Amino acid sequence: MGSPGFSGIATALAGVLVAALFSPNAPAQTPELRSARQRATADSNDSESFANFLSMVQDDEREPAQTAAPLPNPPASAPATARTDGAAAGPPQTLAPGGNVAPANVVGSPDTVASPEIIAAPEGVAAEEAHGESLTLADVVASLYQSFPKIEQARQLQPIAQGDLTSAYGTYDTKFYAESLSEPTGYYRNYRNELGLARRTWWGGYLSAGYRIGRGYYQPWYKGRQTDDAGEFKIKAAQPLLRGRAIDAERVAVFQASLQREAALPRLQQTILETSRQAIDLYWKWVSAGSILQAQRELWELAEKRGKQYEVGVRAGKFAEIDLILNQQLIAERRALLLKAEQKFRELSFKLGLYLRDETGQPMPPDHQWLPKRFPDITPQPPIDLQADLTAAISRRPEPELLQLEMRSTQWDRRLADNDLLPNFDFISEASQDMGEQATYADDKGEFELMIGFESHVPIQRRKARGKIQSTSAKLNQIDQKLRLTYDKIAVELQTQSNRLQLATQIARELDIALEAALETLQRYRFAFDSGKIDLIYLNLLETKVNETEIKLIEAQREWFSALAELQLALALDPLDQAMLISDLPESQMLGPGHLEVPPPPDAEQLEADWKRHRNAP
Repeated sequence: MGSPGFSGIATALAGVLVAALFSPNAPAQTPELRSARQRATADSNDSESFANFLSMVQDDEREPAQTAAPLPNPPASAPATARTDGAAAGPPQTLAPGGNVAPANVVGSPDTVASPEIIAAPEGVAAEEAHGESLTLADVVASLYQSFPKIEQARQLQPIAQGDLTSAYGTYDTKFYAESLSEPTGYYRNYRNELGLARRTWWGGYLSAGYRIGRGYYQPWYKGRQTDDAGEFKIKAAQPLLRGRAIDAERVAVFQASLQREAALPRLQQTILETSRQAIDLYWKWVSAGSILQAQRELWELAEKRGKQYEVGVRAGKFAEIDLILNQQLIAERRALLLKAEQKFRELSFKLGLYLRDETGQPMPPDHQWLPKRFPDITPQPPIDLQADLTAAISRRPEPELLQLEMRSTQWDRRLADNDLLPNFDFISEASQDMGEQATYADDKGEFELMIGFESHVPIQRRKARGKIQSTSAKLNQIDQKLRLTYDKIAVELQTQSNRLQLATQIARELDIALEAALETLQRYRFAFDSGKIDLIYLNLLETKVNETEIKLIEAQREWFSALAELQLALALDPLDQAMLISDLPESQMLGPGHLEVPPPPDAEQLEADWKRHRNAP
């Protein structure tokens, strides 16, 4: 394909886009740390490349970043050693007995952030020799990470949540207030001016301090508005002692907004896993459809070639015209199958272009020349260790984490409801001091004034709080059951996909054997056809059978790689890491379009003798 121009860059850039998404305890990154990591991309042993994506989605105004801890089993680092054909060298692997890569059961505990590999990278196979200039799975997934709109949309959850958290803290902003009121007409002419600062405290109370001045003549019932000539300084304070002291609605809003910010990364990870699943499935369908198209073309070309021979033979009087007509029918039928396969292939190309994008982010349907010649090699995998892999999957999957965050948010609502059962009992105080010349003959403004006391009220039925307690308790039970069901679903998903992968391996092997046998059978029946022992109709049935078996083998290989991807996603392994490992596998040696090798046929005498034994069999 002239290796998609973007592919090497896309794989390199997207390698840093997956950072801490698949690490349950991923630290934040500061701009300085992000810059340092970019300067270190030349180091192919960088074990923390997976943490770079987190730095790209963190808000620069967040709390000071923590120091990233090294991973016990470093995941693959895509950009460090990016290949010119768009893939990259795979990470260190843990081999199981027999040379296979151990599955996720190498993970020791839920807190261990490891990236176990399911498949082995090839040894001693250069990228150019293995893949040439074909479009690899790593190219597609790298492009997905780099510019897929749905992932970009999910990345905005982080600044949205950060904005909501900042807004929640706005309740505790220090507020400036001021007023200037005048009554310039009438008998009581006066002028009042006031300014001050006030704010809510973290423990549910409030503080205010201000200055006011009131001059003129006041109604007797409004004498409190009057001050001495230099004005009055006043400070007020209030503090809840029961309801609203331990928790209140404003603090709950802050805590819940913080949880929403914490949930932004699991939601982004969930989006990446979902879109990667769709893109990977489409890629293998595209590869499969391209192989089927080539198989149908070979079948059609066989009839075309035979048709030319029949035309010459009919003109020479060697063949009957009915054989030529029958072959023309076969040509038309196979041409229809070819067109149908091409229709399917083009449809999948257009759909795959939705995930494969150029440097500007525009969809880029893959060219036919980018189609791999063969599937990668199928490597049998050992069965999973359900208990260990389930523990590892639960620690990495975003669904349990999101439910736990939802539970914590609901628990804050429950705590608030419990606190609302308490009566309001507040301590209040106020102190003021007038300054300057006395404003009245009685001089009743000049002394320091202090007021302290308590204020209390409570709804007798307290139905609002009791109803909230009932609803939040039920919600907590709901979330607990959801969490339990999620664990069960993950376990079933692991078992299902592992079983699917194991059997898909056997199916592919058996169909490879079946195709080889079908080709050898066809070879012998072609000898019988050339000898005049069978007609074209019988030969067509055998050719069609070979074609059907060939397509079944193609579908079996697609099914194996689809099952592998589903198992990787069920384990919440990084899709880009796994895609690069798959892209580094050598080509499959199974039979297929363009390489339907069959052993040399026996000599004519042996074939003749074998045919006679076949015809004389009871």
